[in-house]
Amino acid sequence: MRYPLIALLALSGVASAFLTYLGANAVDVVVSTYTLIYWATAPFMRPLPRPVNYIHAAAGAALLAAFAYFAALRILAVLKI
Repeated sequence: MRYPLIALLALSGVASAFLTYLGANAVDVVVSTYTLIYWATAPFMRPLPRPVNYIHAAAGAALLAAFAYFAALRILAVLKI
């Protein structure tokens, strides 16, 4: 479980440095990028102890809900609804 957490931290750092370099400071871009990184590293963190698994699942669900919300806002903006 240690290496996936290190990978999550490293990827998050690289992504935040890259987004800072690009000048992207919109919260939807940051949350969407972190959500994709989180879900890319999540399968490698299994199996987790039961209490940690609940927290991990809740954090993943919250990030997925935020990602869906921001994606829906972007789609509605493109469709001009």
